[in-house]
Amino acid sequence: MIKYSRLGSNIEFMKTLLVLTDFSEAATHAAKYAAILAKQLKAARILLFNKLQSITSIPSSPLVVNKSHEAKEEALTHLKRLANELKFLKHTDTELIYLAKAGNLDDLTNDLVNKHQVDYVVMGLTGKSKLEQTLIGSNTIQIAKTVSRPLLIIPESAKLLPITKIASVMDLVDTKQAQTISNLLNPLYLYNQLELYVLSHEGEGLPLQTLHNHNFTAVKDKLNRYNPKYYSISEIDIVKEVLAFAKSHNISLIVHIEKKRNFFESLFLTDITERMAYVTHIPLLLVKQ
Repeated sequence: MIKYSRLGSNIEFMKTLLVLTDFSEAATHAAKYAAILAKQLKAARILLFNKLQSITSIPSSPLVVNKSHEAKEEALTHLKRLANELKFLKHTDTELIYLAKAGNLDDLTNDLVNKHQVDYVVMGLTGKSKLEQTLIGSNTIQIAKTVSRPLLIIPESAKLLPITKIASVMDLVDTKQAQTISNLLNPLYLYNQLELYVLSHEGEGLPLQTLHNHNFTAVKDKLNRYNPKYYSISEIDIVKEVLAFAKSHNISLIVHIEKKRNFFESLFLTDITERMAYVTHIPLLLVKQ
């Protein structure tokens, strides 16, 4: 592991962003976005990681060992170059660390998450038509199923701007969802002016104006500090509605909460989640409840 810069001694915040990169344009764009987000969060560190390509030969042969060493050195050179690009976008005291390793991307990602106490994993996505052109692009949806921390998906067309407006679809009587949103917003809210837009389903049978039960009161209490604006959406095509809303209100981040499911259900993302990831032009934060 190589440290690119040293963490300032007076930093009190320990947010860590893990950026997975294969050095494609989409992945590099996502890394730049992560640097801007790290500045908003006053994050302690950004960890850049490249999964080395596996060498398909006899593992112990001198040729394979030499090729593996060369591949790692090349990856570290690319990572250092990427770190140089990011140093002017990040917060001055944010530490940049980079490393490369071979193995299974899912396992490597969760190992890094646990070892470095990662708060957010960041990946790029090129869009469905070009999905197979990059390693990271073809693995983003798979990582979304297995990663244990919020996954921030950055479309290649996303603007490199700070987060100012956040939209999320919520069940207005689900206090766990409200707590999840609050936990995500707190670090950003401390240092930035944010607007929160809460979208709810009309089909839940609980029109906004008649929600006076205990759970709804609890949800409002958890979100009140963010002065949220509430809007209703139908269930005809949630993805289309959310994206249209995001465009018309100049939303800079969509938060989508995946409800807790059993083991077999967790092997698959919902259709809504997968469609949202593929078609959005706005950064998408996937969170497991």
